[in-house]
Amino acid sequence: YIVSAVRQVLRLGLKFRKPFDYFYCPILHVDEDVPLTRGHIVPKSMGGTSRVLQRSDIDHGFGSFFEAEAGDAVLYGLDSNPLEIIERGDTEEMAKLRRFKTKILIDGGENTIDVSLGLVDGEFRLFPKSTVDFDAAVGELREPTKFSARLGFELDARSAILATSLRSSHLSWFCMCGYGYVFSNEGIVVASVLREFYEAFIEPRFGPLKTASGSLFSDDVKREVDKTVLQFANFIRPWPMSVFDTFPAEMQEGTLDSGLFLALWDGNQIYGRISVVKLGNQRIGVMTPVITDPRGLALLDLAENLQLEFSIGAWKAESSNYEISPPCGQTLIWQSADEKTLTNSPITIRQATDLVIRSRRMGSSI
Repeated sequence: YIVSAVRQVLRLGLKFRKPFDYFYCPILHVDEDVPLTRGHIVPKSMGGTSRVLQRSDIDHGFGSFFEAEAGDAVLYGLDSNPLEIIERGDTEEMAKLRRFKTKILIDGGENTIDVSLGLVDGEFRLFPKSTVDFDAAVGELREPTKFSARLGFELDARSAILATSLRSSHLSWFCMCGYGYVFSNEGIVVASVLREFYEAFIEPRFGPLKTASGSLFSDDVKREVDKTVLQFANFIRPWPMSVFDTFPAEMQEGTLDSGLFLALWDGNQIYGRISVVKLGNQRIGVMTPVITDPRGLALLDLAENLQLEFSIGAWKAESSNYEISPPCGQTLIWQSADEKTLTNSPITIRQATDLVIRSRRMGSSI
């Protein structure tokens, strides 16, 4: 997909000589007469307040398919303890845990029982999803009758958080820079990835034809989504608060509110940037290529830990331009999404580029 996006950049050139007839979508890259809305850039459920003009079908589709699960993960998983919701016994709050898989972990988790939550006579009860699994898990524990157990919650929302963070970053730059960003190399590459998500999963379920069913509640659909979306896992990383210690305090509020980002340098050229998306109390780093030569493409490869040189950049609305500090040797480590390489020593962008070209992971024609 990245290779095809680069070819699209080279092929289109995209120089419009007349105004749009209706609304040129920054994701689909089409100008059509469709219903529009001022949708949230960062989902409202995760604290977003700023809005930007969007197609209603795009806003509703991403919101229903990806952002609902991302919100549950951030608000009721990463930012809180689901067990506290159960202990409060609030039926409305309990409904928010419907995406989580609930398990009873016995004796340190050596045996597990998949359970569901239900309301009986005004009290929440746990019910095993399979009596066979229940008997197998506790059969050997009937004598003695005491054993240790705890309740565990699991929600794999990696794909949902990736799609939500990437779209929020894309819309924030569209809001700040307009179509100058949309028609830049960076904007075209990011839009092509979001468009792939839309065409593969959202349009078949929310479009006028509705040729597909199922949501991220479904294990089968989730497997299909993960196979496509997690190809782009290197786009984002959750950043702990400690990472921001060397950055300006304004970056805590995210790129949308501060205009600040990290400009990635190679020699005297900027080849990529890292924007900051704030989802609830989580800060997500979104890394995107500014240029589409092999250095930009190597950013999105999953193969190695990268040591990236950066400086602070800022979008200045009054001058409609960027102000970027010169390179000064500051570096950060962007860990590989491939668990097999997490123990590898970090490599520079030049080394990563050489690996990508030699391995042909990004295509030999670039």
